[in-house]
Amino acid sequence: MVKIPQYPLKQRLRYAIDNYMSRGSSSIFMALLLTFLIGFIIMVFVRLIANSFFPDDTLDSWLEIPWRVYVAVMEGSAAETDGDSNWLAKLSSILGVLVGLILFSSMVAFITSVFEAKLDDLRRGRSIVLENNHTLILGFGDRILEIIRELIEANDSEPDAAIVILAEDDKENMDNYIRDNILDFKTTRVITRSGVVTNINNLKKVMAENAKSIIIINSAASWQPEQEKTLADALVLKSIMSIIAVCEGKEHPPIVCEIHSDRDRDLAQNISNGTVKALNEVSVLSRMIAQLALSRNGLSVVYGDMVGFDGNEFYFYKPNEGWSSNLTFEESINRFHSSTPMGIHTSEGKIILNPAKDKPINSDDELIIFAEDDSTIKYFSEAVFTPTINSIPKVQLDVHTQRVALLNWTPKTKIIVEKLCSYLQKNSEINVFASSLSNDMETTKKSLADRYPDIKIDIKDIDFNELKDLENIDPQSFDSILILSPGGATIEEMDAYVISLLIRIRQILLAKVGTESQNYDWPKLITEVMDSENIDIILNSGVEDFMVSNQFVSQIMAQVSEEPLALDVYDDLFHADGSEIYIKPASNYFNFSDSGSITIKYGECMQAAQLRNEIVLGLQLYKEHKDKEKMFGIKLIPDKNTLFNISSKDGFVVLAQDEG
Repeated sequence: MVKIPQYPLKQRLRYAIDNYMSRGSSSIFMALLLTFLIGFIIMVFVRLIANSFFPDDTLDSWLEIPWRVYVAVMEGSAAETDGDSNWLAKLSSILGVLVGLILFSSMVAFITSVFEAKLDDLRRGRSIVLENNHTLILGFGDRILEIIRELIEANDSEPDAAIVILAEDDKENMDNYIRDNILDFKTTRVITRSGVVTNINNLKKVMAENAKSIIIINSAASWQPEQEKTLADALVLKSIMSIIAVCEGKEHPPIVCEIHSDRDRDLAQNISNGTVKALNEVSVLSRMIAQLALSRNGLSVVYGDMVGFDGNEFYFYKPNEGWSSNLTFEESINRFHSSTPMGIHTSEGKIILNPAKDKPINSDDELIIFAEDDSTIKYFSEAVFTPTINSIPKVQLDVHTQRVALLNWTPKTKIIVEKLCSYLQKNSEINVFASSLSNDMETTKKSLADRYPDIKIDIKDIDFNELKDLENIDPQSFDSILILSPGGATIEEMDAYVISLLIRIRQILLAKVGTESQNYDWPKLITEVMDSENIDIILNSGVEDFMVSNQFVSQIMAQVSEEPLALDVYDDLFHADGSEIYIKPASNYFNFSDSGSITIKYGECMQAAQLRNEIVLGLQLYKEHKDKEKMFGIKLIPDKNTLFNISSKDGFVVLAQDEG
C-alpha cells in the first residue's frame, strides 16, 4: 500500500488558496469580498475591546460601533465623527481608515485588471461572435482584400450584412490592413477574430454552423514548393472536417476553398453530404490565359465583368409561374428584354451551356441567365422581340499558323502550352523562355510533342535582365507574347518584375518600329498581373490584354460563396470540350460587302448568332477598343431593341463551341 505523504498545514492551505484564485476573476472578486468582510469584523472587535477599556462618550449605544467602523472603512473623511471621541477610539478609527484604503485600492486594482484583460482579449480577437447568416472567411492572405470587396458589392442590397474573418494573424493588424485598403464598406460590417482555423472551439466562437457560406483561403500560393502546397491543402481538408464536426451531424453551410492537388480537391468535394466547392487556381487561369493569347483584345474585360459583382453575372432562374408549355431554348432567348439565357441547369443537376436550339426546357429546369442583377430578370410568356433575319453570310475561315512566345516558366505554363496546342493550326510554333531549364520542362516538351506532332514546341533558357538576350529571341516575329508572373515574396514584387520585363520588351519593339515600314505589325502583348492597382501601369506599356490573376480567382471564390453552382458553370466554360467565350468578327454574322456599316437592332444580332448555333452576350465596338473608361468597347447584354451601327471591324462576344 502506497503511503500518502503528509504536508504541513501552511503548505496545504497555500495550495488550496492558489487553486481557488486560479479559477478566474470571479474567485478573485469573492476572495476580496471575503477579505473585506473579515477586516470589517476584526475592526468591529478592536473597537469593542477599546470601548470596553475606555468608554466612548459620543456613542449612544454599543450597537453604533459597527456603523462607525463601516463609515471609517468605506469613507476615510467620515472618520471625523470620532473627532470628540477619546484617543483610543480615534486610533481604532484611523486603523479602520487604513484597512479601508488597502481593501478599496485592491478592489479598484482588481476591477482595472479585469477591464484590461477584457480589452486585451478583444484586441487579440478571442471573444465570441453573435452573428447569423454571415459570410465566414477562414485565413488571411493576398486574396482577402479582393474577396471582401466583392462581398461588399454582393451585400449592397442588404440593409445589414456581416463578414467574419478567422485567421492566425493578429486581430489589430488585420483590422488596420483592411481599413487602410478599403474605404467604403457600404452596408457590410467586417469582424475579425484571431485563432487557429482548424480548432473546433474557435469555429464555434465565430458561429460557423450559422454562416451563410464559408470561404477557406489556402495559405500556400501556386508558385510555392510542392511540400508547402501539400501541407496547405491538408490544412484546408482539416478545416472542412472541423466545420463538419462543429455542425454535429447537421448539413453544414456551403464551403468554397482553393486546393492545389487534384486528388485532394476530389476528396474535399466528396468529403460530406453538404456542398463543398474546391477551386484550382492554376487550371482556371491557365485556360483563360491561353484563350487570351489567340482571341481578339477585350476577352479579359468580358471575364472580369462576368465574375465581378459590380458588373453582370449569371443567375439560376425559374419563374414563379413556371415555364410556358413546349418552350425550347431558342424560344427562351426572346422571352427576356436584356437578360440572356446561356444554358440550362436540368432537374438532374446537369449544367448544359449553349444547348441545341430545339432543346426543350422542362418544368423543373432552371435557365442560366446572364444579367446585370437578379432584379432585372423578368420572363415573359410571349416573345418580346421578333427577329426578321433568316440567313447569314458564308464564312471563309482565315486559317493561318501562329507563333506564340511565353516568358517565364510557372505552374501555369504547362497547362497553357497544352491548351495552345489544342487551339493552334498545324505548323504553328510555341516558344517558351525560362530563366533556367529543368527536367520537368523537358518531360512536358516531349509529352506534348508526341501528342501534337504538327505543333513545334521549343523551350530555351534566357537571362531576362539582359536586353541583348531579349533582342535575340526576336520578339517582333511573334503573333502573341505572354508574360507570366513568376513567384515572389509579395505580389508587389511579382508585378514589379513583370512590369520591368514588359518595359524591356516594349523598348525592343519600339526600336524595331523605327526601322520598319509603317505596316509593321506589333505582336499582341498579354500580361499576367497580381494586383489590380497596377493595371494602369501596364496599359501604358503597350499591353493589349491582361489577366489580374489574384483578383480573378478572388472574385470567383466570392461569387461561388453566394451561388455554389457558379463553379460548375466555370468548370464547363473553361473545359476543352465545352462551349467557350470568343470575340468573333461581325462579318461572320452580317454581310458588309455593299456598305461599310449597317444599323441594326441588337435582337437581330442574337438571331444571327443562333443561326450559327451560338449565343451572343454582347458587342465590341472597334472605335472604343482602346478606351479603358468604355470597357475597351465591350457592350454586354444591351436591350434587344437597342440600335447599333456595326462595321466589319466590330466584334461579337459569343458563347460558341469553337473559334470558327
